[in-house]
Amino acid sequence: MVPSGALDEPILHDRSRLARLAERGFFAAAAAAWLLTVLRGAGAAESWAAGAAALAIALGLFAVFASPAGRVWLDGPRLVLAGAGLLALGSVYLAVGGDGYEYYSLLRSPVLDGDLDFVNDFAGLGSRPVHSSRGEVTSRVAMGVSLFWAPHFLLAHLLALAGLDRADGFGPLYQAAVTAASYVYAFAALLIIEALLRRRASRAVALVVVLAIWLATPLHFYMTANPSMSHGVSVFAATAMIWLWLRLREGTEPRSWALVGLAGGLTALVRPQDAVLLAIPALDLVLRPGPARRALVGLLVPPALLGIAQLLLWFAMYGPGFTTVVREQNLVAGTSPHVMDFLFAARHGMLTWTPLYALAIAGWAAWAARERLVPGLFATAFTLAVLVNSTTADWWGSDSFGQRRMLALTPLFALGLAEIVEWFRRRPLVPIAAGLALLVLWNLQFEYVYNAGLVAGKSQAVDLDRLLSAQVDVAHRRLVRWHGRIPAGVWVLAHDNLNGAWIDEGTRSLGGVVDLGREPEDLPLVVGHGWYDPEDDGAVSYRLSKGWRSWLRVPVRTATPARLGIRARRGTAALPVRMRVEVNGATAGEADLSVDWTELAFAVPGDAVRRGLNDVALVFSATPRRDIAGYHGKDAAAAVDLLRWERAP
Repeated sequence: MVPSGALDEPILHDRSRLARLAERGFFAAAAAAWLLTVLRGAGAAESWAAGAAALAIALGLFAVFASPAGRVWLDGPRLVLAGAGLLALGSVYLAVGGDGYEYYSLLRSPVLDGDLDFVNDFAGLGSRPVHSSRGEVTSRVAMGVSLFWAPHFLLAHLLALAGLDRADGFGPLYQAAVTAASYVYAFAALLIIEALLRRRASRAVALVVVLAIWLATPLHFYMTANPSMSHGVSVFAATAMIWLWLRLREGTEPRSWALVGLAGGLTALVRPQDAVLLAIPALDLVLRPGPARRALVGLLVPPALLGIAQLLLWFAMYGPGFTTVVREQNLVAGTSPHVMDFLFAARHGMLTWTPLYALAIAGWAAWAARERLVPGLFATAFTLAVLVNSTTADWWGSDSFGQRRMLALTPLFALGLAEIVEWFRRRPLVPIAAGLALLVLWNLQFEYVYNAGLVAGKSQAVDLDRLLSAQVDVAHRRLVRWHGRIPAGVWVLAHDNLNGAWIDEGTRSLGGVVDLGREPEDLPLVVGHGWYDPEDDGAVSYRLSKGWRSWLRVPVRTATPARLGIRARRGTAALPVRMRVEVNGATAGEADLSVDWTELAFAVPGDAVRRGLNDVALVFSATPRRDIAGYHGKDAAAAVDLLRWERAP
């Protein structure tokens, strides 16, 4: 008799083989999604990249369900993370802007022009040139980002030479290549962090923490909305250094520590302020017992060589006086630290804009209860980073979403956050995940508030009371868009808590009136499609209708029969118009418009009224452009002053 295990073995082998093939297909489709995203700069449809991403996710699902446990790298939590990354790839802004012009010029000029004359680079990018403190057109940044972008830029150049774009280094294909590269580098850092966390915690904790550190911090913004800044690359370089250090720190082989030093040197080349992270491996060697001098030399030689290369570049750009030029143009001369402002100010304060970081710091403290050295090194690097970045003249980071200059510490924050989550593991993970999800929602809405300038300019302070009001307002606007997609009772409760303004009752009743000339501040989005901007006619504020149908959205808390009054007149005196009123598609009546202001009454049956937003459509029998020969003015059939809503007795 054949043992059952012997029969199962071939089946498991076949399943493993299929799973590995599906996993390879996943990686190939994911790479295709990235390439097709780059090719959007050459005119490829956005749907192509989305289709490749969908194919990758489908192949990943097959690999996960077909594979016996542990037979492939891609498992359920990793597929969730990778799938989220593929879906977010379509939201990457693919044009260079801001500081990205300087990183890009420092790459393009030596590669394609063979010089360091940046005048034509800024002109080709359509950007105002940046001048040094001595007046010459320059790029003030270090060369690290340009080094990381170089392979992607060269790939774009090859594609341009093949006829997909103009091969001058300025076209959208080139810009898409480097911005998408920043996204990929940053997402690779998230995958490395996830792997680090799996060694310290469960797969579920690793997934939750990585999603939070991505979506509830400024990292998401600088991966998608502004990827031509240095931060996506800096997160990758710093994460690589921390990963190498944690893997190799038990040994003293100089060549191993040289790898750590190389990653740290590249981190410093991307953003010189981030050189403070080298204090982590350096102090680790200095403080450990026993001889570690050779390992310390191995650690420090690569950063020293990379630093010399950067100094030589600056010498080539500025000549013998380069140190003065670099110091003056990088805002580091004679400014005292603003530590408390840096951490807590309304103007991009690190902990006020990104409260998740406070949990991460608390995680270091929880970690220190059982092991002092590593969390102590993290705290030291954090302190140095705060001191360095709070000493710059623009400690708030200029047009910064949060304290972007601390993003290189992302792997340290992730490890701390995992510690605090583990500390709470005596309670279920779901409440912790829910709390982190709230921070994610806060951060994503904050991105919208910041980008839209709803509270203040991008370089200005954001008061917490105004920010909270803006957050509630943005949430309410989204709730309005969700009307009809979620249960009416849920929508009414959510509206009650987010806004509370109803036309008939509630904490902020509109008193039964909507003035179209002055849309109520307490209830935005009442005025729908088909209207011109408000106008004044003496003491009357009103809106002109636009086209043959105009819409209003009336918030009603209690669904009862109603009497609807509309104060209106003709939009063009010479054109007779009959107006029909529909409430949620049901006709409430018709009436002819007069030349003078007149309040017209309509009866709304109870079965036409619903709890929540009610669509009120004004349908006109004639419009000026359609019914008046040679008419070229506003296509206004009616002028409407107000809508009055009263419960029928």
